[in-house]
Amino acid sequence: MKNKWKTLWQVFATFFKIGAFTFGGGYAMLPLIQQEVLSKGWADEKEIINFIAVSESTPGPFAINMSTYIGTDEAGVLGAFFATLGVVLPSFIIILIIVIALKNLMKNKGVQAFIGGVKPVVIGLILGTA
Repeated sequence: MKNKWKTLWQVFATFFKIGAFTFGGGYAMLPLIQQEVLSKGWADEKEIINFIAVSESTPGPFAINMSTYIGTDEAGVLGAFFATLGVVLPSFIIILIIVIALKNLMKNKGVQAFIGGVKPVVIGLILGTA
């Protein structure tokens, strides 16, 4: 059982790193996913091509499909959960930090005045476009 938790941790940590250090969506993550999976011996080139094919053909975001598929292959259903959580969690944390910062920023009188002035301009642009 100890080895199972070690594997789950490795899957989570690997996909957390991939989610944290890549920008641009699933296709931008592909080279890092390939490098990590090959270096850990979780799959060979042919299996990675199969992972890509299945991830492309199933509905949903490519990176999440890919991480779920690799996690399942490596450690079963729990592996799928940990891999998916790992790839999604960095973005979730970053968005949470931005929301907290914006919530505090929106209390600023200068920001409120700016937004109050921008609203009519945006409405005018939308009406002009229509």
